[in-house]
Amino acid sequence: MKRTPTFAVVSLVFGLMLTGHVAAKADVTRTVYFSAVDAKGAAVTDLAASDLAVKENGKDRVIASVAPATAPLQVYLLVDDGGSGAFQGAIAQFLETMVGHAEFAISVLNPQPIKVADFTKDIEALKTAITRLGQRGRVATAGDQIIEAVSEAAKELQQRKAARSTIIVMTVGGEIPQSDQADPALNVLKSSGASLNVFYLAGLDLGKLLADGPKRSGGVIDQVSANVALGPVLAKVADALLHQYVLTYTLPDGVKPNEKLALTTTRKGVTLLAPNRVPDK
Repeated sequence: MKRTPTFAVVSLVFGLMLTGHVAAKADVTRTVYFSAVDAKGAAVTDLAASDLAVKENGKDRVIASVAPATAPLQVYLLVDDGGSGAFQGAIAQFLETMVGHAEFAISVLNPQPIKVADFTKDIEALKTAITRLGQRGRVATAGDQIIEAVSEAAKELQQRKAARSTIIVMTVGGEIPQSDQADPALNVLKSSGASLNVFYLAGLDLGKLLADGPKRSGGVIDQVSANVALGPVLAKVADALLHQYVLTYTLPDGVKPNEKLALTTTRKGVTLLAPNRVPDK
């Protein structure tokens, strides 16, 4: 007596009838946004796949493509100036450079984060927000507020499904060293896929989130002394963001994604601003 084919066999036969062969499972493709800068901090705009190498969890991965990033850019600015208004001018210059290339949200710590602009491209709305970043009298923050602000910004970007996003923190207060909120905030940052850029007063003792977040997410960390010093630094950030790359690479069939990433280049004098932790899904 002939046995009735199992469902798997029937599916196999049906697949052969339709296509003439059984399609192999597709490799998993992953996407990473990064920037490249030269020794002077200027954007490098001519990288190719042959200039790069990718390892995930220590294993070489095949680069599928490298191209200029064109996905919508979303920028979240977090201003912790102690009420001094010291960063107002530099932020205005940064927005002037970036307007038309991104959506912006702006929060100021007063001492709790207060959003003065929701995600917008509207120039008038951004001008109004800038006026609220002027001198406001002394504002003392406890250190946990900046961690909360970064975490909430990352959550919002994740909810918006922002494929290409960055958080820029300007702080005179920093965070509480060894805060138990730092690791959860770093996990939220990783899940969002956003890069974290941190600019802080020289001599300020940063905690784990602000010190490690830029390295893990592919952002920049730098000391500044005043609004005058912040302006050129933000200009370089704008240049790097405007010349981001999008890289895709593949995982072999059956290999699970891992959070540990290493993107390197063989080009001398070029530094990559790329995450070393990515969402492991």
